[in-house]
Formats: sequence, C-alpha cells, structure tokens
Amino acid sequence: MNRIKKRLINMVKYSSILYRIYRFFFQSFINILKLFIRNIDDKLILFVVYGGKRYDDSPRFIYEYLKKNKGNKYKYVWAFIDPDKFPEVPEEEKIKIDTVKYYKIALKAKYWITNSSITRGLNLKRKGTKNIFFTHGMTGIKKVGQALTDQKGFFKKRKENSYDMIMLEGKKELELVTKAWGYEEDKFFNLGLPRNDELAKVDKNKVIEIKKKLKIPLDKKVILYAPTFREFYKDAQFNRVIDPPFDFKKMEEELGKEYVFLFTAHYEVAKILKFPEDIKFVINAFEYPYINDLLMVADILISDYSSVFFDYSILERPMLCYGYDYDLYEEKRGFYTDLNKLFSHGVIKTQEELIDIIKNMDYEKECKFTKGIKEEYISNYGDATEKCTKEIFKE
Repeated sequence: MNRIKKRLINMVKYSSILYRIYRFFFQSFINILKLFIRNIDDKLILFVVYGGKRYDDSPRFIYEYLKKNKGNKYKYVWAFIDPDKFPEVPEEEKIKIDTVKYYKIALKAKYWITNSSITRGLNLKRKGTKNIFFTHGMTGIKKVGQALTDQKGFFKKRKENSYDMIMLEGKKELELVTKAWGYEEDKFFNLGLPRNDELAKVDKNKVIEIKKKLKIPLDKKVILYAPTFREFYKDAQFNRVIDPPFDFKKMEEELGKEYVFLFTAHYEVAKILKFPEDIKFVINAFEYPYINDLLMVADILISDYSSVFFDYSILERPMLCYGYDYDLYEEKRGFYTDLNKLFSHGVIKTQEELIDIIKNMDYEKECKFTKGIKEEYISNYGDATEKCTKEIFKE
C-alpha cells in the first residue's frame, strides 16, 4: 500500500496536469472544511518534519524544550506518515499525516513548526496561523529556490502559505535566501539551528552509546559518508535514488584495519542501489533516525555538495569533498561557492585520491582547517533552541 501511495505522490508531483487535478479537488475539500473550523486554538502547535518521515531536526528540539520548560501550557501534535514508528512521542500527541484529522489540526493550530512543508501543496494557512520554518541545511554550496529555473512555480505556490519566520544559522546566507525564496529580510532570524546545539557540547559517553547501538567496534575510527541527493537520478517510479560511488572491497582493503565506513543519505532519497550487505567494513545507517548521532561518532566526514559540511564544522573535525560527478552537478544544478577553495583538498574526484588523503592525513591540521570554516560561516550555535523558542513564543 505504501509503495502504491508513493508512486501516486510522485506521479502527481512530476505531472503538471495531475497536480492541477489534485489541487482542484483537495483544495475544494479544504475550503469546505474551513467553514466548519472557524476558530484557531492559540495553544495548539503542529509539528511536521521531512513531510512526516521523522522525529528529528530543529522542530524536535523546540518541542522537547517546550515540554521541559512550559509543560502543559501548550498542546502539542506531531504528524507522521507512520506514527507507530515514533514511540518517543506520546500516543495522544501524534496523528497520521494526510488524514482528515491532520487537516483539521492544521486549520486549528496557532503554530506550525516545520523544516519542510505542512500544506501538502494546498492553501491551508489561516489569518491567525504562524508558520515557523527551520531550514534543514545552510544555503551556500548548491543553488536553491528561484536560482533554479524549474522552481519558479513552486515558490509562487509557497507564497500562498507564506512563512512568518524562517530560522537561519549562516553568516553569509541571508542575501542568498532572500533572492532564492522571494521573502523580505524581516522574515529571517539568524539565531542558529536548535538541532545543532548538541554538536557544540558532545558527551563522550553518548558517543560510546551510539557506537554500540550502531554496532561500531569501539577500537575503530569512523568515516561517515553523507551525500546530498541528485534530483536528476530517478527510477521508473520517479523515486530519487543513489548509487554509492565506491569500490567497497578496495576501500576495505585499504582502510578496514583502522576505520569503519558509515553510510547515510539525504531524506529525499528513496532507494540506495547496489548496497554491499556482505562487507562488514560498511555500515548502512540510512534508516537511522538521528543525523546528529552519526555526525557525533564520525572522525571524518565525506560528503559532496551537501550543507551537512557546515553542521559538521561545529565539531571541528576533518571534512573531505568527494565530487565524483562535480562537472555534471555544476551543469545540472550549479554552485554558489568555489568548492576547490572552500575545502582543504578542494574537490576530490577519484576514489584513489580519496583513499590516499585519508591514509596520509594530518588529523590535527585538518581539524584546524575545519575550525576556520566554522568561524567563517556559522553565526550562532550552542543556545539556538532557547533563543528561537523565545523569539517564536513572545508573550
């Protein structure tokens, strides 16, 4: 059933005709529902992360801060694709997304707190609703929003459900995002991202606990590979896919005595192709729910054009840009930043070069280089949860 639903969603998403049909019928339903839900509940907060796929990211930390410091002053509702997957949230505080109940809650809630979208492409926002958006990645590497020619219509639709507050963490991203999203500067608040507060004060005991959970040998160092998605790689069902660009047997031969290789992927990715289940050197953490846990256990981060680099820079550990398809990605999407100048080794294009750099790494020197990136790009971290919460719920 889930596979059928995913396929239908992808068909609607990538077909302008199907999208218009979907929007006509469902928007009519929403307009009727609005007639019966006239009042907004000033204490009701709706949380949605990654379209209902996870309980994570900055909204999670806002929720946990509110629960700890405000208790029952507010009413909290999380919307998930599969609520049973998230025992961390009390049963009475979670609902299934894309149900009549979900749309009723969305229409009644005073606050929407999200890192993706709550509206499902529909005009849901009421006059009294506050739509609070936490970016799930700093803008600064790959082009986004209206800088992409195929995104003009999307951002026109987004304006119908205008964000009231957009939370940022980067020193250099304000100019980029105002142009990319078409919002005025007063919508943006550069207070940091709550999800990164825990990266500023890592608990060594927690790192050991995470390693045990992921079955990482405690005597091994960890290489984390966390690539971005490529919107131009899709399967026949329009799912975004990724094919790991490694000869894992060669990686194991060269690095396996000292390291394990932890693999995850962007939440937009639906399938990982040809993943080597038989090689113990590689640990598949794609389904692991908390990206920060993976960052905290990683001694080295390998990515490509992902903003995860900026998050990881808070830890001041080595980062390597493996841009095996750099020229293609530059042609298809484009960059704001010269990555050959941003990273200590520039853009690494071959596995052989990548292995050689890891084997001969001056670890402390690389850490200092990463610290420089953090100081140049990150505006605030460590107390973002408190600052953002106070700004949102001014009383």
